Amino acid sequence: MKGMPKLIKLILFTFGIIVVLATTLKVTGNGHILTAIRSTYLIGRSGPDIDNYKYFSQREVKHGKLQPWKKAKSYNSHILSEVDQAYFNEMETVSYLVIQRGEVVYEYAAEDYTDSSLVNSFSMAKSIVSILIGMAVDEGKIKSVKDKASDYLIELKGTDKEAVTIEQLLQMSSGIGFDESYGDPFGFMAMAYYGDDLRNRTFKYPQQYEPGTKWEYLGGNTLMLSYIVEGVTGMTLSAYASKKLWRPLGAEHSAQWTYEEGSGVERAYCCFYSNARDFARLGELYLCHGNWRGEQLISPQWIEASTTACMVPDLDGNPVDYYGYQWWLMNEKGQDIIYMRGILGQYVFIIPEKEMVVVRLGHKRPLERRDSVPVDVFQYLDLANRIVH
Repeated sequence: MKGMPKLIKLILFTFGIIVVLATTLKVTGNGHILTAIRSTYLIGRSGPDIDNYKYFSQREVKHGKLQPWKKAKSYNSHILSEVDQAYFNEMETVSYLVIQRGEVVYEYAAEDYTDSSLVNSFSMAKSIVSILIGMAVDEGKIKSVKDKASDYLIELKGTDKEAVTIEQLLQMSSGIGFDESYGDPFGFMAMAYYGDDLRNRTFKYPQQYEPGTKWEYLGGNTLMLSYIVEGVTGMTLSAYASKKLWRPLGAEHSAQWTYEEGSGVERAYCCFYSNARDFARLGELYLCHGNWRGEQLISPQWIEASTTACMVPDLDGNPVDYYGYQWWLMNEKGQDIIYMRGILGQYVFIIPEKEMVVVRLGHKRPLERRDSVPVDVFQYLDLANRIVH
């Protein structure tokens, strides 16, 4: 080493530091940070994005025979204003779709986006898990959402979480102390998104509040729901979603659901990838009370229950009138709206008053909120109401 050039010494020293750091992270159970670095910072990003599927293992949610959307006579007759186009550009919208009475009225796509491009729905996936729970209830595989989750998950037997019900998981009121801090690289969400051993990690968190007494938005609840679906159906979440949802809805393209190879479970709280036209089918299903073009895929009773405000007090003691069974609720300018929602501004809006479904997918969402609602929501709803008078 004595006569070795300084540059080579520096390279070897740096490599040694990297090896030591990587080994330390692995040994301490934080190897997920290496995956996070590889799929974000090393490709010039600061966090998850809508096309992260390239860096993770995926299960196919297979489609069946296509049932195409009809185009309205007024299809794309609306011309975006400069203000609307500027907002799309600023938020890096890749797709915006308006459907009324089962017909496509308007659709916008960015230049690099096609109807087969895969976009991460992020937390919109929570609503999909809710649908699958409802289908399992309809089939009698789950007796009731009032059942204890421990009746279906042996890992909860004899623990401080044994009394938690399926309904409390659906309503985000289980009281289990999952960590939802996306900014903490050592927190549960970072481990769940980038790490391994996902199923075992989910059950390690203690009971923090009495079940049903506090509402707190935590993705671990959705993961537990997904394990229940797998247990009662004997199928992976993706396979059940394909059989009961994606195929009957006549989706145009197969979807993808990220899964963790170690435990083999889907990252159910996020990471369901599809496109605007196929996501819209989920909205249309709920708009039509569970009926898809003459076939009742899920009971109207489940639609009503899952879109009824839970009214559980939040951490400040205020009754939550904006969340049901993993579905968001709001009233804007007299319109009652049900919607799916994911970070970076992924949305499916259902507006019964106008028999309308609106989808927005993209790379950005503003930080500002009005009450519990990201402010971009109002922009997309206002545009839809101008397109469909």
